[in-house]
This record gives sequence, structure tokens and C-alpha cells, in this order.
Amino acid sequence: MKLITTLLFTLFFISVKANDISILTYNVNYKLINKKIIPVLDSINADIVCLQESNKKWEEIIRNGLEYKYAHMKYRNSNASGGLAVLSKYPILDVKYIRNRPGWFPAALITIKKDQDTLQILNVHLKPPLSDNGWIGWKASFKADIVHVEELKQFMKYVDPNLPTLILGDFNEGDKKKALKWLKDENNFTDALPLFDKRTKTWRFILLRGRYDHLTFNNKLTCKFARVYKEGRSDHFPVYGEFKIN
Repeated sequence: MKLITTLLFTLFFISVKANDISILTYNVNYKLINKKIIPVLDSINADIVCLQESNKKWEEIIRNGLEYKYAHMKYRNSNASGGLAVLSKYPILDVKYIRNRPGWFPAALITIKKDQDTLQILNVHLKPPLSDNGWIGWKASFKADIVHVEELKQFMKYVDPNLPTLILGDFNEGDKKKALKWLKDENNFTDALPLFDKRTKTWRFILLRGRYDHLTFNNKLTCKFARVYKEGRSDHFPVYGEFKIN
């Protein structure tokens, strides 16, 4: 009887773990290229890593340092801030790059297969609060979160509502701004980080601080844990989440 109980518990534990997946979003900064990223990503050990601002030099460093851990990698590099990448321990079935007409940077719609489950991830880098010429200004800052909603509306046209889905990346806006509110009210997405940490900043520049990086998920996922890792040399910090596929 004891043996049967042990076997049942083991099978239950395995089945529960089979539905779990960990994900990291990280804006690495296309200018601050360094090899310190390897021990950071290696120690966090997320199942899937989504990067913003990747480029050829970042790709070379990451491939050389982490191909042993992430057998599946896809890059869409840029010489400036528009690069996107995904590293995965599980097969990447498809990556669709979506043109961003209201904003500056494309999004990547990623489909990943984990065992019997198919997971959908939208990796975004929404428009910074700058003018079209790249200048800081009150008008551009005021309009930024309105533009963010328009960007997300365009991207969401390509998202399959029937799949477990995460929308993540550098939103360039805080927890209570319009884009996060629109995802919650109109699409039933939840921002993971505030469920476990309402204060830690994800971005820093000299004396400025912000919570600009987000992991949002739909009702086909349950968030078990989320946190910010204050590591790396980017102006952003990695944001990590653990999820159960319902």
C-alpha cells in the first residue's frame, strides 16, 4: 500500500510540474553589450527568455554562452532598439514578426510547444515617450500611453484567443497606465508582477526609476510567482514569472 501511495504521489507531482513553465523578459540595451549577461541568464534558468534590443553582437555572446541550455533560439536583430529574440528549452513552432504602424518597433508572436501544450507569447517593445524625431517633450510623453494602446490593438489582431498567452516586454509605461488597463479591461489579461511585488522598479537611468517591463497573462494561465532580478548592466532589470498552464 505504501508503494502504491508513493507511486501515485510521484505521478501527480510529475503531471503538475509538466504544466509549469517559467518565463523571463529582459531589455538588454543594444548599446551596453557585455558578457556578464551569461551568468545572469544562466543562474535565473528560465524555461523561456524573451529579449528586447538584441543585435548581432548580443546574439554572438548569448549563443556562445547559452546554446548548451537553450537548444532553440530565434533572433530578429537591429542596429538600434528594435531587435527581438527568444531563447527556449522547448521547440519554437513559429515566430511571426508584426509591423508596428502606430509605434516604432515590431512585435514577435512566438508559438512554443511544451509536451502536450501550445503556448503563445507576444514579445513587445512599445514606443518610448519621445517625439517622432526622438526628442523628449511634454506632448510626446503625454500621448505615449495612448499610442501604446493603438500598438497593442494592432498586435492583438494576430493573437489566437484560444491559446494560453503571455504579452510581455518593455511597455515603456507603469502599472496603472492605459496599455495595461486596456489589456485587463478589454482582453482579460493580468499583470503578473504586481501580484507579488508592487514596488520594485524595472528600469533605472541616473536618478530616474520606473516599472516599464511587464509579464501579462490570460485566463488560460495561472501565475504562481513573479519577481524582478536586480542584476545585469542594462538600464532595465530582468522580470521573471512562473506559470501553470490551466
